[in-house]
Amino acid sequence: MQNEYKNEMEKISLSDSDKARILANVKKAYEEQQGQTEQKVVEFSRKPRFSPRRIGAIAAAFAVVIIGGALVVRQLVPGETGNIFKMPGVFDPNDPMEEVVWVELDSVADIEEKTDCKTYTLGNISKDYKVKKVEVAEEQKHVRITYRNKKEHDKILFEYKEEKSATELTEQFSEVDELATEKVGESSVTMYGKKDCEGMTWEDEECTFAVKMTKACSKESAKKIVSETREGNHVDKADEEIEKVNDDLTANSVGWEEDEEESSEEEKKEILKKIYDQFGFRVTVEEPARRITYKKVGAFESFAFYYDDNEELEDHRVIGYVGWHESPDGVLDGYEELESITINGNPTTIYQKAGYRNLFQFKKQNLVFTILVEQWQGDNYPDVIGELMTLFRVSMDSGEDKDEPDSGDDEVEIKNKDDEKDTKDDEEPEKIPNATDAAVLRESAREIQDAVAGEELYSLIPYMQFPLTISGLDITVSGESEFKSVETASILTSDWIDAVVSFNINEITSKTKTFVMGDEKNAIVCKIKNNSVVITELRVAIQSDEPAEPTATPEV
Repeated sequence: MQNEYKNEMEKISLSDSDKARILANVKKAYEEQQGQTEQKVVEFSRKPRFSPRRIGAIAAAFAVVIIGGALVVRQLVPGETGNIFKMPGVFDPNDPMEEVVWVELDSVADIEEKTDCKTYTLGNISKDYKVKKVEVAEEQKHVRITYRNKKEHDKILFEYKEEKSATELTEQFSEVDELATEKVGESSVTMYGKKDCEGMTWEDEECTFAVKMTKACSKESAKKIVSETREGNHVDKADEEIEKVNDDLTANSVGWEEDEEESSEEEKKEILKKIYDQFGFRVTVEEPARRITYKKVGAFESFAFYYDDNEELEDHRVIGYVGWHESPDGVLDGYEELESITINGNPTTIYQKAGYRNLFQFKKQNLVFTILVEQWQGDNYPDVIGELMTLFRVSMDSGEDKDEPDSGDDEVEIKNKDDEKDTKDDEEPEKIPNATDAAVLRESAREIQDAVAGEELYSLIPYMQFPLTISGLDITVSGESEFKSVETASILTSDWIDAVVSFNINEITSKTKTFVMGDEKNAIVCKIKNNSVVITELRVAIQSDEPAEPTATPEV
């Protein structure tokens, strides 16, 4: 430390103006002190106590003490990396006493339009990274741009200063391991991190650049980022506007933060039991949904999850609210009702905000579901929401675990077939675990039959799972529009209608997994997916074009 102190002291030099300022301050402080201690000022004709030479010596000593103290504090008091502890009003040779004022801009384009700073943007990063914040200290020609990737929960801070060897940019990595130094173009890039690159700095003829990442990348990826970073505004302004819209939409996620941890099995049981005790229902989100979180928001059960089986929803968080009425205050703020349609037999209202349809409200078993799909801008909402509906299982029981029979060391009585036959009539009828669920399934099946009886073929679309096979016609339709192109008369034959309508819906129980409404040739094949009826196939008998043979006339 002594050597460092000595080296720093040898570098100290004062300009004439600084010397004059220090001497004036010392003299003023001395005169004010004398004025406070003396009751009466007595003039002396003798030589002044302090000559200019002695005052200069005192000023130099004063500067040495202050600067030495600053160096000691720098060693003993850790602050932000690379920053020297500063005392207000004290001269610092490394800081020309300039005030740094940061101003936040609306976009990258504003750097050129509203300041005298140059514009640089990062290159070779995923399109999922959007500009989150732009800050400029115009006096110092220092710019900071924050990129965010919501899917990966990742941020990148890119900053540059129009100055060679800008220490405030390079010294922020002083406590991070130096990973490697690579040559990229004309620049020497220093990378920092342990195994992968967490940050990097480099210079060109006019600027010093720095990048800090919350998620490390490989050295090769870091080199590509540097090589593609260039001057000019290469950010799509529409992307920035979408990012702001998405932030606005996320604000409607009442009761939810940006990152929420998945509920453990114990947490799930606890919150669903509390929901049932207070509201008399509980809703579970079934697989293949992932990262499911449950909570109570006001008088509503709420959940959040991700659903990647549908490409349109991949990595888009889905947030839901369920209650006996409407939704929590604030969820619908800023939304306008767009239209009402029927999806999977459920009347559904579509809402939009800033032009994006991403909030949906429907009723299921007298419960109101409000579904918000964060950052989703798709138009195929009938299929998407219909698919999401199949994930929700509504129960009107507590859901507490039933006692399982112990299959440990107890003896198991073995009965022969005759004994089993004799006692069969004495056994209690099998109880349906959830009669309400069975009733809902039967009601959906009845609606399908009513649509078929009325020859309203397109009313079946909300129940259909695409791609849908129509056997007999040997075709597979991929979606609603393609299904509507099929000639309805080829399906709605009298035999097909009779077969479907004659199906006994009472055969459907809470344990039913699949059922066929019809026979081998004419039928609607259905499956149960999370307490909802889904049509997976239409069976249509092949109609022969050959005329029927005449019946022989019996001889008289």
